[in-house]
Amino acid sequence: MTLSRYNFEYQFGGSLDSNAPTYVTRQADAVFYEALRAGQFCYVLNSRQMGKSSLRVRAMQKLQREGTVCAFIDLTGMGKQDLTPEKWYAGIIQSLVSSCLPHSNFQWRTWWKKRQDLLSPVQRLSLFLEEVLLAEIKQNVVIFVDEIDRVLSQTFFPG
Repeated sequence: MTLSRYNFEYQFGGSLDSNAPTYVTRQADAVFYEALRAGQFCYVLNSRQMGKSSLRVRAMQKLQREGTVCAFIDLTGMGKQDLTPEKWYAGIIQSLVSSCLPHSNFQWRTWWKKRQDLLSPVQRLSLFLEEVLLAEIKQNVVIFVDEIDRVLSQTFFPG
């Protein structure tokens, strides 16, 4: 197989396709994947445009092929303007439901609102993870969070 068969185009931003011939496999690929597979908490810190998203995509695909349920939460899409803790945590739950329970009839908004008077948003997220997500899914679950630094810009988080 020769490289001339591939269309090499410059790509700015985002992740490369999982089979992109321009992806450079690094030692971090194996270390990251094995740590996730072992159930360890992992974080990837690096400068912009250094392959973090591509690393995530490849790890997710390998884990999913082995039967692990993977969720992806992109905090960029959560927004900043007029965002309350209620909306922030509801957005996280919505991302988890759409990633992990896409074919379920689970009515997350109803579930969320029923507990509104009793629990804070962070308590509801914790309860959701424990009583819904982990109860419904029998396989291992890995949750990827992108743009975690967005937490720092939220006024309701102490900084």
